Order: sequence, then structure tokens, then C-alpha cells
Amino acid sequence: MPSGAAVIRYQGKRGVVWRVKYVDAAGEQVMETIGREPEWNRKRAEAELRERLVRVERKGYRRPDKLTFGDYADAWLDENAGKRRWSENTRRAYRGGFRRLRPFFGRMPLGAIRPRHVAAFTAEAVREHGPTTVNQDLNLLHNVLASAVREELIEINPAHRPERPKVPDHEFTWRILEPGEVAKVLKSFTADRARLVFLTAILTAMRRSELVNLRWADVDFIDGAIRVRKSKTRDGYRSIAMPASLSSALWEWRTSTPYSSDEDYVFASPESGRRMNPDRWWNKQWKAALKVAGIEGYVRPFHDARHSSLTHQAAGGSSPVAIMAGAGHSSMATTKKYLHLAGVVFKDEADALERRLLGAPVMPRETEVER
Repeated sequence: MPSGAAVIRYQGKRGVVWRVKYVDAAGEQVMETIGREPEWNRKRAEAELRERLVRVERKGYRRPDKLTFGDYADAWLDENAGKRRWSENTRRAYRGGFRRLRPFFGRMPLGAIRPRHVAAFTAEAVREHGPTTVNQDLNLLHNVLASAVREELIEINPAHRPERPKVPDHEFTWRILEPGEVAKVLKSFTADRARLVFLTAILTAMRRSELVNLRWADVDFIDGAIRVRKSKTRDGYRSIAMPASLSSALWEWRTSTPYSSDEDYVFASPESGRRMNPDRWWNKQWKAALKVAGIEGYVRPFHDARHSSLTHQAAGGSSPVAIMAGAGHSSMATTKKYLHLAGVVFKDEADALERRLLGAPVMPRETEVER
């Protein structure tokens, strides 16, 4: 055993604990309490000490400073916000996550966080927040601690694959507008700008951030397309075909608004020309229109309009690839949710497979007219 390395059995007020003592790669004497009896004994403590010595020799292990999670999280947020060029919305979302993580983990040293602490946080958080929010916070916690592992501040990530609260199926939480309800809502808006925002959302399935950041330079009236150049993911950068009714409505709006240059926002504030504030303006307009239309059950105006649009595209016979591309999804797994919601059954594909394998159909399928 190297000089300065030892296993110590210590009798304290709360019982017997085992400690290991060794010199790290920086020449600093380290004393660590590794566990209590009866879970720990001399044989297990000696094995743990040998592991520490291997880390010192092969990895240059140094005892980390008592850096707290709160201090490291602040530095992590500042560094990544600049390096990855996060938008203000992304920074706001991360700050919200840290506000929920900080009361539990903020003062804890990074090296003291254990999987049991993550489990305790989850059990406590799920009583105050929905499962989706808790899962997002666990993702954030994992990402921060993964960075600490890469920087060799901690050995393992205690938030790796934690037990997560179950999120309800979207099938039971989404509220899909029926075609007749769409017409009612359109008529119920009192402001032309609000009506146009809804029309654009329901006909293109654009995300909230994409609608807010849409500029006139992104609206191609010649090709009849909207170019989404600012989205939450790379797959969100796309071109969306513009129906004639939407193209006409947008052109009429452009000729009437004072903010009509290429760099102006399509749905700019009429007072300042700045981006619309969906929380202060659009949500109020949306709820008022739904109330007039007699429609209840909406809590996420942009999300539900997007879900309605994609579900009806699937029900109307659009191909899965077209829906995936138009929605800006990064995988077909997300698109499948809308196909399932719409009850899409690929009858034409089934007939094609039958013809390829068996020749002519055994029983011709009825057409819509015959039915």
C-alpha cells in the first residue's frame, strides 16, 4: 500500500463508519467517508481504496473542490447560452427549470449528489408539477451533471436513467378542432390580425415560435410557400405549401399593414412593429374567440391549433412523409401519433401489397360512391 494510504474504522456518535485516506495526483491528503456498518466492512473498504489509488495513478484524479450544484449550474447556463447561441425563449425555459431544481440541489456539493437524491426530488416534484414538467427537469439535471462528468468534477452521473413519472398519452390530452369548429372560431375573432394568426396556424401547423418570428421575406407569394428559417430544431427549417385562401389573406394583410417590408414581422404589433407577444395578446384573443364560438377545453392555444392541423392532414389522406416534412418533425415516431389520432388505415397500400403478392384482388373494395 502506498505511503499515506490507509483504511480507517471510525466509531462516531451515530455508529461505525469506514473511511479511506490517500494522496491524490496533486499531492493533497484526502480523507473520505465511504459508508457505514454493517453495509461496509474492512474488505469492502480496502477494495474501494484500491480503486481510488488506480484513479490517482492512471487518471490523475484530484479531489474536487466543494463546488455546489447551484454555482455550477449558473456557470453551465452562461457558458452554453453563448456557445450554442440559445434564443431568449430557450434561456427562459432553462432558467425556469433551474428555479425548480435549485431548492433541492442548489446547496449540495456536486460530488455529494446520489441517485437516491434524484429519486427523492422526483417524488417531491411530482406532487407540485405535472409529469411532463418533472421529466423536463430531470433531462436538464442529467445534462448538467453529464457536463460535470466530462469535466472530471464527478465520477458518475447520478441522474443517469432515473425512474420517471408516467406522462399521459397525448391522445387523451390534445383537443382537436372539428372542421365545423374551425369555421366557428374563424368567425369569432374580433381582430383581423388574430384571425390571420389562427388561419395560418390551422393551415400550416407552424409552431408558436415559428409564427412569432415569421417575416415577410419568408412568405413567397410567387411559389405559394412559407419558408420557416427559424425553428426549434434543424429539421424545422422547411418550406410549407400555402393554400390559396391563406396566400390571399396574407397578401391582403401585407397591403394594409404599415409593417410590410421584407424584414418586418408578419404579425407585428400594430403599435411598435415588434414581434407579437403571444402571452399578453394572442392568448387573450384566442380565449375570447373560443368563448364566442362556444368551445371549451382549450389550455394551449398554439399547440392545439398545430395538433388539429396535423391530425386533419392525416385524416384527409396526406402521406406520412408529407406530414412529417411539413410539421418539421425529426422522426417518423412523432408523426405516427397524428396518424393514430386520425385513425388512418392505409387501405391503398394494403391493396398494392395484395396485388404484388397475390395478383388481382380477391374481393374488389367498394368505392366511396358505391358506399
